[in-house]
Amino acid sequence: MEKTRKFLAQLLDSYPSTEQDELVSRVQSGDDTLFQSAIFELLLYSILRRSGYQLTAHPVLENGSNARPDFLVKAADGSSFYLEAVLASEQIGTVDKSAEAIIGATLDTLSQSSHPNFVIGVESNGKPKTQPKAARLRKQILSWLDSLDADEVLLNANAHGLMHAPTFRWTHEDWHVTFRALPVSKHLRGKSSVLIGVLDQGGGVVNRHGPIKKAVKYKGNKYGKLDLPLLVAVNVSSFRLDRIDEMQALYGEEKFQFSSGDNSEQHGFTRASNGVWTSESGPTFTRISGVWLFDDLSPYTIGRRSQTIYFNPWALHRLPDDLKRFPHAIPSDGKVSWIEGENLGDILGLPKDWPI
Repeated sequence: MEKTRKFLAQLLDSYPSTEQDELVSRVQSGDDTLFQSAIFELLLYSILRRSGYQLTAHPVLENGSNARPDFLVKAADGSSFYLEAVLASEQIGTVDKSAEAIIGATLDTLSQSSHPNFVIGVESNGKPKTQPKAARLRKQILSWLDSLDADEVLLNANAHGLMHAPTFRWTHEDWHVTFRALPVSKHLRGKSSVLIGVLDQGGGVVNRHGPIKKAVKYKGNKYGKLDLPLLVAVNVSSFRLDRIDEMQALYGEEKFQFSSGDNSEQHGFTRASNGVWTSESGPTFTRISGVWLFDDLSPYTIGRRSQTIYFNPWALHRLPDDLKRFPHAIPSDGKVSWIEGENLGDILGLPKDWPI
């Protein structure tokens, strides 16, 4: 952490002096989204600056809009473009930060204790509106664990599985939690330093292309008609990003086409016209000249994470060819080709195993 902090401080020294206070205030805000967005902007600025570009923060737009992009970027050949940074989770309305903070504070209180014979599995569903008395809940759980025979629970778990372990159900408003007693192995009893052993906060359908699409469209609608190309940089922190997600977000979702009446008709996968750049009536968001997608970029992962620039084939303004120094995707004849490019860690002078 100390190495990473020094690295960020070095990057900050080269950041525009008029913008440093605002960026640092977001880093120190205690809000995770503000922290991530500030770090993302700092990394983008540093990557492009060390690649030979000149950047101006928050330029005034010639179209009279009061909104200002994050950067005006000028390439060595004199061509320019606007750069806007966004997190894939930003502005999509799927995260209840208040409930998330309450749940986190409650689990933190529980994790500050331990039991000599058990850890607990936590299965959580729903959301609270107010903070429960976490210390009282911790006392109830420890008292419940004290009432159990560890040898008997372990014998039953070995015979029938951990899902048959004793449970303690607790509800606060719309937040419903099941605590499961998981016995510690005999040779480890009395040595455990944690109380929570397994955490399950509910499941659902994982959709990674949806947040990307919403984030890009949000930025694409923000500035009106522009005089220069617009490159939207998106940092995606949901699981591991892959090309299927990227393609579905920008060009449309994959679908399987079949006919129930004519078996001679060829079946197979096609692509729906519901991406950022595609619709049933033709190309859309043509003012977005490209999308730069990052897979969970952070100061800890910058040397290892993938990133790709997708050039919009229908863009009103074309991005500089110099950007093709980075990994990028080029559409041609109905197909997309991916081309390797410079590694971000190399650009910033970081070893491949950074920060270890």
